Amino acid sequence: MILAVDTSSAVTVLGLGDATGPRVRARAEGARRHAEEIDTLFASAIAPALVGAPPVRAVAVGIGPGPYSGLRVGIAFGIGLARAWGVPILGVCSLDVRAWQVADSLAGSEPMEFTVATDARRKENYTARYRLDGHLERVWGPVVSADDLPDPVHRDVEIDPAAAAVRVAGFIDDGCVPQPVDDELAVHGSDASTFALGPGPLFLPTPLYLRQPDITIAGLAAP
Repeated sequence: MILAVDTSSAVTVLGLGDATGPRVRARAEGARRHAEEIDTLFASAIAPALVGAPPVRAVAVGIGPGPYSGLRVGIAFGIGLARAWGVPILGVCSLDVRAWQVADSLAGSEPMEFTVATDARRKENYTARYRLDGHLERVWGPVVSADDLPDPVHRDVEIDPAAAAVRVAGFIDDGCVPQPVDDELAVHGSDASTFALGPGPLFLPTPLYLRQPDITIAGLAAP
């Protein structure tokens, strides 16, 4: 059983799944209410589903890209549960998760490329480009961009956390191990469009902010 958590968008999602398929999904709207909603979702939907179920073998958290304030809620929540349960904590790129769902909907199609994008605010997008040819490969990104994106573009695909959990279970069974996120990314993000994430699919739970937060703390004046 894998628990998947994502707070990279305006929706808080949690889900359970294993190699046999999805089990439970829970979601709550509210871009500014991740911290208030996530514990309630877990207590009302996830905890009851764990009673009598096989133990959770890992926690997978969406590492973004996403807004600073919301993204870290899901990552911190996932890390806390993983430590309490004594299981691995795994990071997945939230754009990759959306691309997995798009690829599932295109199963059996001719080889193709597509773009996945989600709102980065300020009239910009978090975006990545993927190639589907038997297997799925991220060919560039994630980046923050205000430019026109190459078609076809799949915007704001809502993450299915239970389906993500099923994918992660398969990756673990295939022997995938989490890769570090490139330390080129600064603690509070970077506007550098040259940032490149490894091919994945699993990463250490380092948040991908990709830009500075909207609110910063001014330094103290020199005496």
